[in-house]
Amino acid sequence: MADEDLLGDGFYKVTICTALSSVSSPPAAQLNAGVDIQSCVMRDGLQIEPNQEGADNSSLASKGPTQRAGSPSYSINLLCKKKKLTIEDIAYNTLVPGMDVWLAVRRNRPNAEPWEAGDPAEIYPVQCGLRKPQQTQWNEVQKFLSTMFNYADADIDAVVA
Repeated sequence: MADEDLLGDGFYKVTICTALSSVSSPPAAQLNAGVDIQSCVMRDGLQIEPNQEGADNSSLASKGPTQRAGSPSYSINLLCKKKKLTIEDIAYNTLVPGMDVWLAVRRNRPNAEPWEAGDPAEIYPVQCGLRKPQQTQWNEVQKFLSTMFNYADADIDAVVA
């Protein structure tokens, strides 16, 4: 179909990498060597909120306040499931507070498929923050929220090499 919508079901790959040589063209081998955590992230748990403030460019010649687009920033949180067995608690064991990692996100292909050259990707150099336990609810899995801090320029239009 020419007008078919891209569904999100199973089409999110979320990978944590401890080594990445390029943010704009990350090598597929390095992405595939990372830890896939999409099965640990809650359905509504990939929370990446882009922000952009205005940069004042007013001068004495301006007749009012003027602005240009400022630098982007990202508020990043991952809401993850907590596992019963420590060895199976992949997200909790991977998102270690204080650790610098690269968060890689692919949104257009089944998550079971490996990263390949040409894949569009979002790459966020981040430092993992606290793993915050979430309030327990009846008939729900236990969860924790990992806040991530973008410590260098992200590339939301990266292409896998």
